[in-house]
Formats: sequence, structure tokens, C-alpha cells
Amino acid sequence: MQLVFIDETSDTKFKDYFGISCCIINSHFYKTVKSDFQSILLKEKWDPNIEFKGSYLFSASKGDRSISIEKRVLIAKKILRLNVSVKHSRMKFYYLAQKSKDQRIDYLAYLPLFLDKILPKPKHTGSKDVICIQCDNRNDISNDEIRNSLLPVINKNGYTLLENVIQANSNFETVGLLYADIVGYLTSRIE
Repeated sequence: MQLVFIDETSDTKFKDYFGISCCIINSHFYKTVKSDFQSILLKEKWDPNIEFKGSYLFSASKGDRSISIEKRVLIAKKILRLNVSVKHSRMKFYYLAQKSKDQRIDYLAYLPLFLDKILPKPKHTGSKDVICIQCDNRNDISNDEIRNSLLPVINKNGYTLLENVIQANSNFETVGLLYADIVGYLTSRIE
């Protein structure tokens, strides 16, 4: 099963900047990735009640204020290194940047095109052609709207959607969304 985690990013200074970040994890690796991610945060004494997100990396006023910016960067490096494996990468990251005047409309328009380009070809054995899609919560778009925009792409690529698209508020438990957020934030800063 492919686990797809999607987050969007914008910029307060550049109002028309809009990015979509995606982290794809094969379910085979998910348990290890989540456990190791959470272990790093706990070992480094990050408060699990505070989200570890990209925009907090360089902020002295946001996130766990007991952790210095230098230490936050080191934590992020450790977390991103979890993708390294002897034989296979555990995660794949993708990023799309666009100019947008209406992020709601553009999210629904560009997300299916983006997903169509990045989805790996499914293996039609066992549950390897099942896909689970989890998006960071947006108050302006419903699960039904996201699902309806993505279903044609999911079907075209030979996948079966696990239940429904899920929108979640990211936190200590939503490791895939946190990865999408961190990579999206860092990539958008480079942009």
C-alpha cells in the first residue's frame, strides 16, 4: 500500500506563492519511520504536545521554545536522514510551486495533475495497489471535494483508494504530514 501525505505552503511576504508538498511512504516502511521520527523528538526533549513543523525550525517564538534554533536544525537533519536505507529509500518527496490568486481553486486544480505525475506504478499483488491519501487539514475544502478531484487520477493509475481521503490536523502522531510540511517548508525557502 502506498501512503500519500500532502501539505500546502504559502508565504506571507509573497502573497501569490503557493506550493504543494508530498511525501509518499510505502506502508512496509511506515512503522519504522514513525517510530524512529518520534524517538528522535523524544530523545531531543521536544515537547510532543507541540507540532514539529517547518515554519518552527528558525523561529524563536514558535514551537518548543526550550529548544534552540541550532538544535531544531539538528533534529530536522536527523529526521530527514531516516529516509536513508541500505537497499531502498523509505520515502519519496515531491514539490510543486505555482503562483496563485485563489489557493482553494488552485489546490483542487493542481493536486490531481501533481499526483498523476508522481504516483509510482502499482504492483497488482496483495494490497500493493491500494492507496491511502492524507492531507493537512484545510477549513476551506471538504474531504469530498479533494476525493472527487483525485479519484479520476487514482483510478487511471490503477489504484484503489483506501476508504476516503483524510484531512488531519498535524501533530506528534501524523508523521507523514510532518514530513510533507518540513520538506515543503524547506523547499519553499529555497524557491
